[in-house]
Amino acid sequence: MTVNIELISQTDLADESFYIAINGLEPRAMYCVEMYLSDYYCINAPLLLDHDVIWKSTAIFLSDQDGMIDTSQTASISGSYKGVSEMGLFFNAKPLRNRKRRLPSSLDRIPLRDCFGVEIKIKMGKDVIAEQSFVRRYMNLGVRYQDIYDKHFQGRLFYDEKLRKAPAVIIVSGSEGRIEKAQNIAQLLSSRGYICLAIVYFGLEGLPQNLERIPIECLEEAKDFLYHHPQVDNTKIGIYGRSKGAELVLAGQSILEDVQCLVLNSPSNVIFEGIKGKLNSNSSSWTYLQKELPYQKFQLGDYLLNKFFGKHIPEDSRAQIDVSKISSPLLLLGSDVDEIWNASSAIDDIISHYKGESILFKKYHETGHMLTVAYQPNHRYRKDWRLLMKESVDSWFATISFFDTHLKNL
Repeated sequence: MTVNIELISQTDLADESFYIAINGLEPRAMYCVEMYLSDYYCINAPLLLDHDVIWKSTAIFLSDQDGMIDTSQTASISGSYKGVSEMGLFFNAKPLRNRKRRLPSSLDRIPLRDCFGVEIKIKMGKDVIAEQSFVRRYMNLGVRYQDIYDKHFQGRLFYDEKLRKAPAVIIVSGSEGRIEKAQNIAQLLSSRGYICLAIVYFGLEGLPQNLERIPIECLEEAKDFLYHHPQVDNTKIGIYGRSKGAELVLAGQSILEDVQCLVLNSPSNVIFEGIKGKLNSNSSSWTYLQKELPYQKFQLGDYLLNKFFGKHIPEDSRAQIDVSKISSPLLLLGSDVDEIWNASSAIDDIISHYKGESILFKKYHETGHMLTVAYQPNHRYRKDWRLLMKESVDSWFATISFFDTHLKNL
């Protein structure tokens, strides 16, 4: 009998769940199922990890009386995970090597990384008895892209040419700079009916090289670009900011004109000191009209007292972002075990000062600072992987639902 391997999913988008169904096996026999990911971009992986590195996971299964294995129903006996989980193989995949790569210095040389391969091998003992390859996509085939160069930002626009008067989202990533992470999020949102502009505000040729004195006008320019784009409904523009990008978005929107809605992932309620290389910059992260915005200085002693002893460090009131000036609907996502800064306290402060029309928040208890895209492997935290995966799914689809509500009126 021929062994058949299927990947079952509603779509081939990388943020959707899937399971592996195998039939044609010997009944009640032990098999090793191996998953290999090729050309895989993982938003949670180190930025310097070479994209040529293969990711792998394994699981040992006992086929049923009909000679079938179904990862949504059949328990893994051992391997990369145990028990029943349709996404257990994928979420527990790890890179086989830690080979680093040199990052491109210009926007036009940064690859899209819009899809990746999934190869399934079935082994009985040491013999491979069947194998099958599939493709998962961050970006639907109908989505196009265009590189954008403006005064204070560079960006990559993702759009479906068939869309007319579509809602749009600006995506702003964190202190790593560059565009790779913002691009990954933008690709997925653009595959769900949005025109998305992933922006980079430092770290590439033609932009500041360090996260210091960045003009918040970059947000104004990005919004203006979308406002005048012929495919965009300029009454339906939102912004997604993550980590340091959430700080930028909150600070910017307290000064600039409101957009239709904001999603702030792992936010800060204060403006922190900039970063120059690996050191504090002795200047603000942000400027407006060429003047530095007041900022909280970084003190190593205070940081260590807070991190290891939980001591509360008073915030400089001058550095607090004036949330009362923001009227846009807000979604706040954060963790009460954030290892970078106190996102939970920041969420509380933002809520207490917000005077707008609608604010939602979600706090998580396992994942920490890296709340990103649903189902993507996250080995940063040595926690229960099922809880980590659950939080990634919940936070990601809360983001999509919020944008759908406020930009699509769904």
